[in-house]
Amino acid sequence: MDLAKSLFENRNHEGYVGKDAHTRRELEMAIEPDDMDDSLVENFSENLNMNDLLTPTPGGPFSALTPSMWPQDIMAKQSVVPDDPNSQPEYRFDEFGFRVDEEDGPEQSSNKLLGIPFVEDPQHRLQWVAHLEFSHNKEVSDLTWDKVEVRLPRTDKLLTMVKSGIPHSLRPQMWLRMSGALEKKQQSELRYKEIVKMSSNDSLMTSKQIEKDLLHTMPTNACYSRINSTGIPRLRRILRGIAWLYPDIGYCQGMGMIAASLLLFMEEENAFWIMVTIVEDLLPASYYSSTLLGIQADQRVLRTLITNYLPDLDETLKNHDIELSLITLQWFLTLFASVVHMKILLRIWDLFFFEGSTVLFQVTLSMLKIKEPELKELENAAQIFNALSDIPGYMDDVDKLLEISAQLTNSLNEVMIETYRRRHLAYLMADQGALVGNPEAVPNLPKQHLAR
Repeated sequence: MDLAKSLFENRNHEGYVGKDAHTRRELEMAIEPDDMDDSLVENFSENLNMNDLLTPTPGGPFSALTPSMWPQDIMAKQSVVPDDPNSQPEYRFDEFGFRVDEEDGPEQSSNKLLGIPFVEDPQHRLQWVAHLEFSHNKEVSDLTWDKVEVRLPRTDKLLTMVKSGIPHSLRPQMWLRMSGALEKKQQSELRYKEIVKMSSNDSLMTSKQIEKDLLHTMPTNACYSRINSTGIPRLRRILRGIAWLYPDIGYCQGMGMIAASLLLFMEEENAFWIMVTIVEDLLPASYYSSTLLGIQADQRVLRTLITNYLPDLDETLKNHDIELSLITLQWFLTLFASVVHMKILLRIWDLFFFEGSTVLFQVTLSMLKIKEPELKELENAAQIFNALSDIPGYMDDVDKLLEISAQLTNSLNEVMIETYRRRHLAYLMADQGALVGNPEAVPNLPKQHLAR
């Protein structure tokens, strides 16, 4: 129990301060607790008024969020007992802070998924505790996150466990360690606080574009629905920081959905470094650049894979002259964050942060395979196009999705993907002539390297 408490129940409640300390908190929010010196932590904790902090019930609204994202104003309103016992709250929210609009009806997959409580299984968590303890040769009472390796070794055992899902309370730290983001954060010449300061210019064109999109990124989520919602200033700082750090990329709308989703589950600085790792390491170069060459190449790779793994569907797409990339480009651009239910997304991201971008192809092929029989029965291109667009929203069984993915794409690996990528990138560059350079020759580099 001591280990479980030290590892998983020590989730800080930073972000909730008295009104007098609110302004100071805004300035400090960019710093992770681990990065503060002891005196700052001491002084900071004195400002917390724990009596004012409302906490979600397990499995209830907002319960899956990192504590500093809990929307205290909405929770306070919902905790008030109404005078009329028959009155209904203005909105219902799920564990992730998304509004459940009963009038319009939930999205296709929500009926089933809303009925499954999002509560961590203690036995599942203990298995992970035991694995971490065993792999680090630590006594139970000695193992804390600062003693867990900065980058976890990619073992078959860990992969098997990741496929079964990471316990939710471990996700922030596991994602950091599996993706390499924590290592990148610790080795960086620039601190996040410095990046925030240097990217805070309101007059920059990217800053204006980001500001326009902030309230449109995740409008049905309580953390992003209003300009004073808990997530808005954090999302603004992260997107500005990325745009400043990668001038060749600037701001891309797809990044907003990814960053907003990460912020629901982890503190701001860690979410920023995961974004950096996605841009630099997990995705190919030019995925988010103005040319979008990287993601265009991946859409061509996907069509090649469909020819190999789903020949019947390939025939259907060709017969009806359907351009699949018009649908799937958004899936890849947002790493599925804009198209699948959050309960599905978390499991996909567990694998993505372990195995990288190959997972995007595996999951897409699996989704198409599940719906292939229905697609073949449709009569015209419009029906097929609409059905393809709706596929991610129908996914409600993530275990089935990943099982079919493993069966269907067992032979698919990173080497194959990279081979296809190089080929299609060459075709794209030939099509566009000398207008673009080879993105593989210049990977996504942060500002300090570009300046050298």
